[in-house]
Amino acid sequence: MEFLKKAIGFVVGFVVVYGAIHLIRGGDKLQAFETYRSEEGRFTVLLPGEPARSTQTLNTPAGKIDLVMFQAGSKKSGFVVGYCDYPQEVIDESEPAKMLDGARDGAVKNVGGELIDETELDFHGYAAREVEIEIPGKATIRTRLILIDNRLYQIMVVSPSAEVLEEKGTEFFDSFSVDGAG
Repeated sequence: MEFLKKAIGFVVGFVVVYGAIHLIRGGDKLQAFETYRSEEGRFTVLLPGEPARSTQTLNTPAGKIDLVMFQAGSKKSGFVVGYCDYPQEVIDESEPAKMLDGARDGAVKNVGGELIDETELDFHGYAAREVEIEIPGKATIRTRLILIDNRLYQIMVVSPSAEVLEEKGTEFFDSFSVDGAG
């Protein structure tokens, strides 16, 4: 259903816009990466320092969705892990690939960016995508979207630096694990 695609795109687009606009703060350099564990989010990841946690309730075409985000970084580069739980009926009425299409489309649209690259992934048997979006003249966003049951995880790096996106982004992405997956 088209409204499902819009709901997913809205939430992911919000995370991308929030990360691209509000996240980049802190010192001039990235702190050392440390293991961060979220019991409530059921994930573990390497982040540059202690993340700031925030929650937003978003009104989407699928109803109210609580979005939880964890953010860390520097003035130039940001790292975000976000997740939201969709009502089971939303999941039952859609296909994972279409939900991830909506997430990708919403992300690109909401930052006024250009889709540079996209790769379908398998995250321990769950549907996932890696997407790269360029915001002309500002930064590049590299994000992974992972759908596990009714929870959509988004892990994202925002930076103007190709080195940060490739080296630190890969370390960040490869460190991400979810309880019960893998």
